[in-house]
Amino acid sequence: MAAAGRLQCWTHESRVLADNPLGDPHQRDVHVWTPAGWNGITPLPGVLMLPAFTGSTWSFLNRSWRAPSLPERLDRLTAQGLPSVAVVMPDTMTAVGGSQYVDSPAIGSYATWLLDELLPWCEERLPLRGRWAAVGKSSGAYGAFRLALAAPDRIGTVAWLSGDAAFDVCYPPDFPGAVETLRDAGGVAAWWQDFQQRSEGLRGSDHSVINLLAMACAYSPDPDAGPLGCELPVDLETGATLPAVMARWADHDPVRMVPEHAAVLCGLDGLWIEVGTRDEFRLQVGARLLHQALLGVGAAHEYVEHRGGHFKLNSRFDTVLPWVVARLTGSAPVSGS
Repeated sequence: MAAAGRLQCWTHESRVLADNPLGDPHQRDVHVWTPAGWNGITPLPGVLMLPAFTGSTWSFLNRSWRAPSLPERLDRLTAQGLPSVAVVMPDTMTAVGGSQYVDSPAIGSYATWLLDELLPWCEERLPLRGRWAAVGKSSGAYGAFRLALAAPDRIGTVAWLSGDAAFDVCYPPDFPGAVETLRDAGGVAAWWQDFQQRSEGLRGSDHSVINLLAMACAYSPDPDAGPLGCELPVDLETGATLPAVMARWADHDPVRMVPEHAAVLCGLDGLWIEVGTRDEFRLQVGARLLHQALLGVGAAHEYVEHRGGHFKLNSRFDTVLPWVVARLTGSAPVSGS
């Protein structure tokens, strides 16, 4: 059995998340893993692990049959030769399931929290060196990409696993189910009030609803629109998509963002893009278009397609994390098998 690294749970008190619009806590759990045998003095590269939508720092600690937790996976990889790194796993949960790691007046300043507060705070408590890597699946992958674009001085390596992209393809097919659920509930305000009062989690078509509301809060906030302060990209009366709101969403689409941020993307230390060809949210289309856009501006990156879907992808970390750490340390990737 591989020697266990040290797993600590810290609490960060954020200034920018205080009084956020959703009333979410501004004190956040942050799990920090450091490898077995590390002397506590030698500076380490830092890896920021971003949870997926409706995930939290605790999701990285989950273990199931034949699926180790992330710390256990890191312990095994370290025993196989993975160079020493520090891995930071923050709790980024919100009342709408996530933030897409952007600053939004409808959710809060989550990008500012991570970049301007949390990372420097971690650097004060750990001897860290160089630019960070950001790694995530799904919305976490989207967040890793966005944070690197916003602060390339802090984040130089990105690993994108099945991230949100090609918004015109990945989101609209789920709109009709969300619309009917909202209509049955009597509108957004009625659904939201019921959802907040429940003791259980998502049920039935709730995922399509919370996904619609969360993305609208992130991509099309409007303090004067509805109970959550966001414009929906779909008409609840007819179910028709609203082009003007979808245009606001498109401004946040990574595929569309590549040309404007070409210089930053070309200056990254490493960029890994991967996706499953059976992704339930059609994100293989976005990954392929992102790959083409990156090629178009000359941004070096690794691009991988595998035969999986959107879920149960933790085994992919055995391949991705060694590549990430190799970019951070200048070493050859170790095998995760």
